[in-house]
Amino acid sequence: MLKQNPFKKYRPEVTLTISFAAVILVGACLLTLDISNAKTGISFIDALFTATTATCVTGLVTVVPAEQFTIFGQVVVLLLIQIGGLGLMTFVSVILLFMRAKLEFKEKLLLKDALNKDDFQGVGGYIKAIIRYTFIIEFIGFLFLFSQMYKGENLPMELFQALFTAISAFCNAGIDNLGPNSLMMYQSNVVVNLTVSFLIILGGIGFAVWFDIAHNLKLASRSLHKIKDFSRRLRINTKIAVMVTLFLIFGGMALIFIIEYDNALAGLTLPDKLMASFFNSVTLRTAGFFTIDYTILHDATKLIMIILMFIGGSPGGTAGGIKTTTFFLLLYTITSLIREQSNVHFFKRQVQPGNIIRAFVILLVYLMIVLAATFFLTILENQSFVDIVFEVVSALGTVGLTCGITTSLCSLSKIIIIACMFLGRVGPITIASSLRRKAKNDKDVRYPSVDIVVG
Repeated sequence: MLKQNPFKKYRPEVTLTISFAAVILVGACLLTLDISNAKTGISFIDALFTATTATCVTGLVTVVPAEQFTIFGQVVVLLLIQIGGLGLMTFVSVILLFMRAKLEFKEKLLLKDALNKDDFQGVGGYIKAIIRYTFIIEFIGFLFLFSQMYKGENLPMELFQALFTAISAFCNAGIDNLGPNSLMMYQSNVVVNLTVSFLIILGGIGFAVWFDIAHNLKLASRSLHKIKDFSRRLRINTKIAVMVTLFLIFGGMALIFIIEYDNALAGLTLPDKLMASFFNSVTLRTAGFFTIDYTILHDATKLIMIILMFIGGSPGGTAGGIKTTTFFLLLYTITSLIREQSNVHFFKRQVQPGNIIRAFVILLVYLMIVLAATFFLTILENQSFVDIVFEVVSALGTVGLTCGITTSLCSLSKIIIIACMFLGRVGPITIASSLRRKAKNDKDVRYPSVDIVVG
């Protein structure tokens, strides 16, 4: 019987990395089995690529899941998506909670880092709430999607497709078992578009954000606080995540609508153009579904999409990217420096210097990975430079959108993209955790100051 977390002797960031790597390797081995493949057996590199894209909830695929894998193989992919979306440590902790109803300090520390929680208070209850509400939201999404996917031709398969899409959407994976064209067949279906968009936003905005919103809505409904105080009582992180998410979604929607009006959106009615623009802006929150042809997009649209994918979702959720809060903090810091302010502050709160340093470290690390991966792919692949950057950022941001070059990548390029997906999923957590622990261990040593000439 499992009595304790087998990884508890390791530092949290190491445990998180090992857990994701272990799940990916197990998944890859399962996907190479004959029982998983409907066609000729899949190569190990493609199985590893699929397991990575599922566990890291990315969505880039070198094979079409609906055509390559049997139901067993598709179930394996779905389990990898669910585990990757919530995190293996979350599931391990749930098992531990049920077995001994209490988490040890190191386990709480690990989960605090994995979920980007502010403190240790109520970690056990927090985990249970995440699992409970995740399954509830996914089930509701499944019901809405099934109502539109039901054709009466193959009930078990239609049920499975709706469930697969709902879980993939909430986990921001973007993988589907519908065929090679993702959700393009539902391009004009309002229910499917809004349901998938709703699931993507809820999964990508972060568990802490919607718990905070739900808590304050409950207080307002009970008249314990005035409705007008609702916004004021929200946590700062919640306000930032919601504001930046809405700004990026509707900003991206407007730009896609304007630039692609007579191109990728050509032939659609005005309401469908607006819906397609909205959906594909939402999916850039690191989901990976699509309802328009990305191979014919203008380069200007691809550039906008690259920026949105690079930013990604919010901390503590299933999305990737540098995160909305990091993006907001970077902008405010730059603005403060331009204004020659002595500190960074917003919402009547001053930001700790350590947060600013972490934000810039994450930004620089992401940029270096993008530059390095792009450099090697431009050597290995005979593809458009913009399409290569798009592919790299999509992988690193765990988005899963492509301009059509994923299936043509050589084996070495696939390995580079696998590394980008893995780093994009576990990298930010590892970086943030390492910096926090390093800051605590540093001795308070002061040296003479020096004035470095910059700019």
